[in-house]
Amino acid sequence: MAEEIRNISLSQKKSFSIDNDINRIIQLDTSDLNIVVRLEETYPDLLKLAVEATDRFAGIKESDEDTDQSPLSEFSEILKDIDAQMRAKIDYIFDSKVADICVPTGNLYSLNGGEFKFERIISALLGLYANDITTDFKAMQDRVKKHTAKYTGKGKRRRQ
Repeated sequence: MAEEIRNISLSQKKSFSIDNDINRIIQLDTSDLNIVVRLEETYPDLLKLAVEATDRFAGIKESDEDTDQSPLSEFSEILKDIDAQMRAKIDYIFDSKVADICVPTGNLYSLNGGEFKFERIISALLGLYANDITTDFKAMQDRVKKHTAKYTGKGKRRRQ
């Protein structure tokens, strides 16, 4: 007879819809403090890629007889590669499939109001982490105080 396998759920991921679209759901562990480490090591790469994309776009040539491939096709492949690299880095930062759900069409290096799309994603999602981490930290402090009050003299009379 096979032994019953019981499930233990340790996941702390929460689900969020993007732009009120129930078909665009991301899952994040908003208590993950290592997001700061991943963001610090990856954000400079995202900026370099965004600058490269905008520089390439600004320098596109309409014709180039030295290559077998049309300049527009080559330019397109370079931009697709930059966007793919950026999507992988965004997913790494949040330790979840985020980029394709947040930006299903277009690219992450597009600008809107002086802000790259990838920056908008990071700003919006980091706010979720800040709120949850603050709330969780307060709950942890309250729990620790409750359990340590008898040892620290808070909650009982001190002996004279």
